[in-house]
Amino acid sequence: MKAKIQKDGFTLIELVVVIAVLGILSSVAIPAFTGVRNSAKVASAKHSLINILKECIAAESFLLSAATFSDIAAWDTNNSFGDSRGLNFGFTYDSTIESNKPVKGSDSCMRISAKSNTQDINGSAIPILPHFEIYLDRTTNTVKKNCVVANTKTINKGYCKTSEPEGSQW
Repeated sequence: MKAKIQKDGFTLIELVVVIAVLGILSSVAIPAFTGVRNSAKVASAKHSLINILKECIAAESFLLSAATFSDIAAWDTNNSFGDSRGLNFGFTYDSTIESNKPVKGSDSCMRISAKSNTQDINGSAIPILPHFEIYLDRTTNTVKKNCVVANTKTINKGYCKTSEPEGSQW
């Protein structure tokens, strides 16, 4: 009588082919995921800045005087646009796009910027994403939106339109 040989499991060739296919899929998916993540960070930062300015304008009209970050209700909460410790997802608040002065509760909330976290490239701190700023221009009574792409290594896939006139760059 012949013994029955059972063939259970995978061969080495089958395992190598599966691992190669997974490697190819991950090499395509990971960069796409990073791009989607960066787009979400930028969109969230822009919406946060818009919400802060709206709340500041409302506080100023309610107080009938210049409003500060301490005057807006969301500033002391931990929601996405009111966390005074920063946006917690790649951006931190600053008083203007040109300064390195983090926002304090006593600062005017009519001008605020979201500055991207940096990465160390050859000993230099390079912003990962553009910096964004929003403010109310009192002379024209219009909202201005500026941005800065600090370096050629900064990722900017249409997030910041530096070729546009000042005040309408995002």
